[in-house]
Amino acid sequence: QFNDATDIVFGMPEAGFVKMEIYNATGQLIQVLIDGELSQGYQRVRWKGNDSRGVPVASGVYLIRYEAGGTMQTRKIVLVR
Repeated sequence: QFNDATDIVFGMPEAGFVKMEIYNATGQLIQVLIDGELSQGYQRVRWKGNDSRGVPVASGVYLIRYEAGGTMQTRKIVLVR
């Protein structure tokens, strides 16, 4: 749960392509946070609760979809304004 912004921290065991996207509860793509190569090690990306145009999104449940190294994970987050 977060108010204005949240940091998403994750580890990269080796350098490679990463795609991280935010979706709303109905499956609509809200924003692409990462779409490219990252180096090995811990990474941090911040989502400020905005869509791809920079417009603040409403309070609610959002999904973080993370793809790297041939695997995909999804996490739920709750935005409270």
